[in-house]
Amino acid sequence: MSAKRVVGRGLAIGLGIVCIILVVGMVGTMAYYTMAINDKNATYDSYVSSHSHTNSEYNTLNSQVSSLNAQKASLQDQVDSLNLQINSLNAQLANSQNTITSLTSQVADLQNQVDSLNSQINSLNAQIASLQSQISTLESPKLVKVNLVGGDNRPWFQTPYLHVYGYICNVGSHTAYNCKLHVVAYQSGGVVAIDTYINFGSVGGESWTSVDSNVYYSGSALTSWSITPQWTG
Repeated sequence: MSAKRVVGRGLAIGLGIVCIILVVGMVGTMAYYTMAINDKNATYDSYVSSHSHTNSEYNTLNSQVSSLNAQKASLQDQVDSLNLQINSLNAQLANSQNTITSLTSQVADLQNQVDSLNSQINSLNAQIASLQSQISTLESPKLVKVNLVGGDNRPWFQTPYLHVYGYICNVGSHTAYNCKLHVVAYQSGGVVAIDTYINFGSVGGESWTSVDSNVYYSGSALTSWSITPQWTG
């Protein structure tokens, strides 16, 4: 066998061994990667399995958040609506306050006018009362002497007397009742010789009556006398 053939066989064997080694290495590498991929898949499946419940909770929470956001938006709309109502009511309140202020001022002015009118009314009532008093006085019976005089008469051998005569007028509008003349006469030294009454009944309003009466006394001559009409209304 020639040396070239020996070298060629050795080279072929060496290449065969190298190929075997490469194939075994590749098979080993493929087996390693296959195992690694399987491990990764198992780890992923385990992760997915372990987190599937967490994902469900996440989705639930997302759903709740969405619901709460919707409620929040609804409440915000209500708040905005209430704010609009509050602004409207505040505007109405301000307008009402202005109206109240204006009315209060008007009431104060009217009260001042009322007070002034009350003062005038009180003054007029006082005048009316005074006039009514004057009218009552004018209407009330009042007896006035008209040419009513008295004369001391001392006839011979007779009882002396005071002759009272003249007229009595009722200048009032109402009738005077129980009319009488109170006659008081004095003698020297202030002695009361007469203290009596001459009755003449009633005298109608704005009418008159005559009086002619003798009032007897005893003793010395009279020095003075008074004749006073009296009556009841």
